[in-house]
Amino acid sequence: MSDPSRPRRILLVGPSVPLVRAAVSAGFQVWSLCDVRRRPPEELGALSERLLIADFGDEAALKTALDTAAAVGLHVNPPVAVRQLADPDAVQRLVRDNGLCPPGAVEDPAGHRYRVDTLSVHGMHHTVGITVETPYGLLHPAPLAGDTAATLRSVVTSLLDLAGYQYGPAHTLVLLTPRGPATIGCRAVVAEEPIPWLVRTAAERDLVADTFEVLAGRDVAPVRALRFAASVTLPDTWREEVRALPYVRHAVACERGRRGHAVLDADSPEEARERAHDIRRLAG
Repeated sequence: MSDPSRPRRILLVGPSVPLVRAAVSAGFQVWSLCDVRRRPPEELGALSERLLIADFGDEAALKTALDTAAAVGLHVNPPVAVRQLADPDAVQRLVRDNGLCPPGAVEDPAGHRYRVDTLSVHGMHHTVGITVETPYGLLHPAPLAGDTAATLRSVVTSLLDLAGYQYGPAHTLVLLTPRGPATIGCRAVVAEEPIPWLVRTAAERDLVADTFEVLAGRDVAPVRALRFAASVTLPDTWREEVRALPYVRHAVACERGRRGHAVLDADSPEEARERAHDIRRLAG
């Protein structure tokens, strides 16, 4: 990607099939790096220009795979960054050893869970969006005061800096408590559904497409929400009338072990909560 005259290749670590498909649609030739402990689907191999397999728990094996990608001009993350962000226990050690989790914060019942999505380019971490978990589902954007949003962004970028993460998306879970923010998880991935649909509904932006635009070196305007969007988990058997509600923008049934969900729009967090409760009553 550094030379416009060369093919636009990109390295994706542990990608899903939809993510690789989106990258290919954006004009990239994808190299996929997958963990040997998670067998990649055949379609992923067919879509990828090259499929690399390595043990994400073995830093030497990761370095070999990443060196292979770097040799053809792909931007890669340091092996230690890939290994740490692929291992939940390693993330927690990094958080604990560097004071990113105040003592007792994780057990604090007053805490609220936030999902912070970022995109890193040359070590600069750009916040794409902040979503909050609610009793009825997810709400985007999280209604936050400026200083609270800054606190969440700061703790996430601190973690990514400590891990040495340089390129690509990240999805980080932060528990915000009276004792301070506690980072409780981080994955080097584009957020899974329903968050991309929440961003699409609230800001009329395609989170995945924006990711590849930035990684291709093109300028992308900051994501600014025009309204609120919420997701509601649906029971395994739910009534199709949910789709017909005027404020429902997307609804999907349970598949491959994942619960179904509906995405709605609203003018305020209060309206989002009311509509979410209406959907749950109708869904049965």
